[in-house]
Amino acid sequence: MTETPTTGGPLGIEDILGQIQRPERTFRLCLRADLQAQWEEAERQLRLAEREATTSLAGNSRKARDLAKQCRELEQEMEAATETLVLRGISSKAFSDLLAKHPARKGQDEAFNADTFGVALLAASAATPAMSEEQAGRLVDSITAGQWNDLFNTCWLLNRSSVDVPFSNAASVTLGGTKTS
Repeated sequence: MTETPTTGGPLGIEDILGQIQRPERTFRLCLRADLQAQWEEAERQLRLAEREATTSLAGNSRKARDLAKQCRELEQEMEAATETLVLRGISSKAFSDLLAKHPARKGQDEAFNADTFGVALLAASAATPAMSEEQAGRLVDSITAGQWNDLFNTCWLLNRSSVDVPFSNAASVTLGGTKTS
């Protein structure tokens, strides 16, 4: 039970309502996805060069080191061209209203219009940068179906799943503590 700082007793409903903050998730969008093919080719050539080096007494070859540097440079370039979108959950009523505004067409198996609902949900969930439905539609039209699937799933789960207090095993190992310490 949450307690108020001043009285030490349980919070009243108005206090609870005043403190609610909706969940947020981030989505990382690489704006230079065109570099993926170059990285894959450099990585493939690096694996070949490493195999060749293991059969020689010289060990890692200069070719392998150069290819490894090329991989790192491409990774850094892609990382520098990656933007983080911050998505914030919308209220249950806003979500229901959005579903009602985008009903499924006849013959669609989904609970919503698959052609329009996702863009509307993205626009409604976008916190940083904020975007209109028109801008969300242009963003969706600019990315691949795979990227859009990942972004839509992030928006969907943000708004349709619950929030539990998380526990990081990695933090526990690093700090040497347990969930309660």
